[in-house]
Amino acid sequence: MARLKKFRHSLTASLSKFFIRGVAILSLKNCHRVGSAIGWLLTVIPNRNLFITKINVRLCFPQMDKKQQQQLVNKSLIEMGKSIAEISPMWQWDKQRLFQSIKKIEGEELLHQAIGKGKGVIIAAPHLGCWELLGHYLADKYPTTCMYQKPKVAQLDPVIRHGRQRLGVKLVATDNQGIRSMLKSIKNNEVVCILPDQEPNEGNGVYVPFFGIEAYSMVLISRLAKKTGATVLSIYGKRLEHGEGYEIVFKPLEKIREGTLEDSVAYLNAEIEKLARELPEQYQWSYKRFRKLSPEKIARGIVHDPYFH
Repeated sequence: MARLKKFRHSLTASLSKFFIRGVAILSLKNCHRVGSAIGWLLTVIPNRNLFITKINVRLCFPQMDKKQQQQLVNKSLIEMGKSIAEISPMWQWDKQRLFQSIKKIEGEELLHQAIGKGKGVIIAAPHLGCWELLGHYLADKYPTTCMYQKPKVAQLDPVIRHGRQRLGVKLVATDNQGIRSMLKSIKNNEVVCILPDQEPNEGNGVYVPFFGIEAYSMVLISRLAKKTGATVLSIYGKRLEHGEGYEIVFKPLEKIREGTLEDSVAYLNAEIEKLARELPEQYQWSYKRFRKLSPEKIARGIVHDPYFH
């Protein structure tokens, strides 16, 4: 079994490297055409992403009828295919070519103003649009630190690290040492970037609403904001139609330090939800966001893990 697993991981790594290098020679328009084809396959062949996306769309958009939900599922998976294909330019293109794909930036003054305050900047970058582009863009402006979790396929770790760090981003682990590194960066008036819509490990979250569902949500951004006084902004990279490029959008998160820790996390979730509702087809619905149920629901006998029951 161990040999078979090692062989599968080696094969996955080799095919991934071949794909990344091959697609990188294409224009962004053709890259997205490849991605659309991948996404279409995800809509017609039974797979984990299709299964989870259907459940999340049903849970988060109960007001939609079944036809509307299916349309959103299909659009989401097409955009997911694009996100897979665009890893190639994100990790391979030189800076000039990559940044030429950025057609518009909204709210960039918020970043400059935040740095001017001298207390550091925390960027909340949800899984919306092309988030792989954002670290490169931020690092081109200011020293930037991003959290990084090693992939299950260990042979892909150096590929991912190189792709994400090649234009200046500093990657830190998702552990206490990584948090200390981020605190140091904030104190040095630098930028730290965190994906806010991932389900945290046990003990590192609270239950607050997300799309009307009590979701186990990370407290890291709220704790860092309250502890350091850093400015917190959200950001996403909107994928333009027909492979025309991207629009980077900054939004202020002005109330992140108000109220209790739970209030802060609930506010953050509500703001992420607003962004996802603005661009629902480009949000990553294939992530198991609602695996953990609140203790109250468990005590009442509500079934755990909606993805398997």
